[in-house]
Formats: sequence, C-alpha cells, structure tokens
Amino acid sequence: MYSTDEVLQRLQVCKNPGSTTMNAQLHDTSGQEIAIESCVTEAAQYALLRRLAPVIRHNMAGTLQPIAMVAAMLERRLQKADADMDALLRNARDIIALSKEAAASCIDLMGWLAPRETRSIQASEGITECLGMVATQLSFKGFSIADHSSETGAEISQSASRNVLTAALLALTDVAAPSVLRIETEFTQDFFSVRVSLGELTPPTSTRPPESSPYRRLEWKDVEALAARESVRLMHTDKQVELFFAASMTSAKQVAETAQA
Repeated sequence: MYSTDEVLQRLQVCKNPGSTTMNAQLHDTSGQEIAIESCVTEAAQYALLRRLAPVIRHNMAGTLQPIAMVAAMLERRLQKADADMDALLRNARDIIALSKEAAASCIDLMGWLAPRETRSIQASEGITECLGMVATQLSFKGFSIADHSSETGAEISQSASRNVLTAALLALTDVAAPSVLRIETEFTQDFFSVRVSLGELTPPTSTRPPESSPYRRLEWKDVEALAARESVRLMHTDKQVELFFAASMTSAKQVAETAQA
C-alpha cells in the first residue's frame, strides 16, 4: 500500500506532459500487486489442502475397504467345489453397487482439491461436511463441537463453504486452548451468516501443549485471502469468527416443489 504523500506525488506527475512512462509504471505496479494477491491466495489454498490431505486420504481408503472385503468373500466362495451360485451373484452385485458408491465418493472428495464447476449446496449440508473434515483432528486437540446451526433451507456456494469455513475453523483452533466450538447460523437479507465462537469446557480440561501438525498453522491472513476470492465477508477476534455467505432460497424452493410433485 502507498502512503498519502506517495499517491499525491504520483497523481501530480501524471498531470504533467510526458507522463506516459509514469502511467505505464503505475499500471505495472498494479499488475504486480494483483499477481502478489493471487500468489497469497494460492499459498493459503495449498496450506488448507495440506492440512486436509490426511482426512481426504483416509476417507478415500474408507470407501474402498468394503469392496475389498466383499471381493475377498467372493474369492473364498469361488474356491469351493460346491459354490452357491446365488451367493456368488449377490456378492458380484454388491461389488458393483459398492464400486459406484466409492467412485461417487472419491469424485466428491476430489472436489476439495479441484472443483469442476460452480455448485451450490444446502447451507446445513455445507456446515456438516466442513465439520466432518476437521472433527477428528479437533477432537485429538481437546475440542468439542456444539452445532447449534438452524435448518433455514438457504443455499450457498459449496466452494466458499469448503474453503473459507474450514480454514476459519482451523485458524480459530490452531492457537486456542481446548474448548467448546459453538456453531450458530442465521439467514437474513440474502446472506447466510455462520458464527463460530470458543467457549469454556464443562468440566474444564487442562491445557495441553500444541500437537505437531502435518503442515503449518493456518493464519487469519490465509482465511482473509480465501474469503476475498470467494466473496465472503469475514469478521474475527481471537475467540470468535463470523462469516457472511451470499445465499439464495430459490433452489431450495424448487427442490421442495419437485419433491411434492
């Protein structure tokens, strides 16, 4: 950022004849600032994904495990001389169904790394999936989650909830002592707000030294960079963060009408 004197000086030079060079320099400087902001946002995105990588890997492995179990059962039955053909057919059908479910789950998990398209999601579902990605590591650090979010029927950007809300949850808890993580929501004037605040545990838990993370801590500047890219308003203190997502009720109404039909 430039000081007031620097801005006035540059404007004065631009008024004088032959200021083409200065205009070009200002344009180049503006381009450099945009490039720096882009790099900061990408760094924040990378840090968030590195923190979530163990959970994504674990969830992918979990979706494939049932297929391996049924396949092993099918293999044992095939080795028998008097194999039950009906049982073999059921196992084969189970493998097909589980494979489809696993493929859909893996595609959804890959959306955390590289979303294919702009997609909306029910706000409550967005909160649930974000909490699901961090619940285990928060539990290991001594945090408990009190989800008091309300079912409003509002829809928000899935990319915004995944990136900004998840990053905010990590940034808020990375430097805090074990406590209760309270989630509250509200829908008003085309905005869906999510308030996350830290409260004391009952009974209180002794403070433990911070555990080593698979990657660096997330800082508020990381969350701010992601929020700016996703057009999410952000307010935070050391004990609380509030996010404002652009929301719509239209899609939710259409879903209800389709269900009734």
